[in-house]
Amino acid sequence: MRNLKVISLLLLPLFGCFAQLENSSVTLSHNLCGGTTTCMPGSMPPGVMQVTGLNTFSVNFGDQPLLQPSTSVGPTTVTTSLILNDAAMQLQASTGNNFNNITGVSLWAAPTSSTDCTGGGCTLLADYDSARDGVADQRIVLRGHSVDLISYISASHTLDLQFTATGTSGPTNAWNADVSMDMGLIARANFP
Repeated sequence: MRNLKVISLLLLPLFGCFAQLENSSVTLSHNLCGGTTTCMPGSMPPGVMQVTGLNTFSVNFGDQPLLQPSTSVGPTTVTTSLILNDAAMQLQASTGNNFNNITGVSLWAAPTSSTDCTGGGCTLLADYDSARDGVADQRIVLRGHSVDLISYISASHTLDLQFTATGTSGPTNAWNADVSMDMGLIARANFP
């Protein structure tokens, strides 16, 4: 019995100790136009969806210490991942529009605010395909591609995003939409 306790005590450091925080659904919302005004032009042709004249829009994740790939906290090291599950674009009801003529939408992580992701250099985060997902009406849900967002937001805690679309045209009248991203968060602290 005594030998078993000694062996257990000697092997315990090999197993390592850790604490883990996990939330499979953390949602962040952002209004494209910054309120109730309509900044997106009606009958917008497919391609880059410019928000208030820019190719991208920025989403601020706030100054959270967990939003780093790896952080030292005393004797422990905390590693974090933030995986995009899906994203959605919901038209504001006051616009009286729909997404019926949109056949595809892609959500990209852009390296700069002036980047045009149709030319490459961006990372595909999520997409919608009407043949796969059904025709959209007031809401488009984009399937996530299991991308870890931490490497894109760790330096500035903001993420430059861009939408590109395919189809015949966007909503008929000027419009605005709320964009949401559902993410899975895992933060793990390894103790020495």
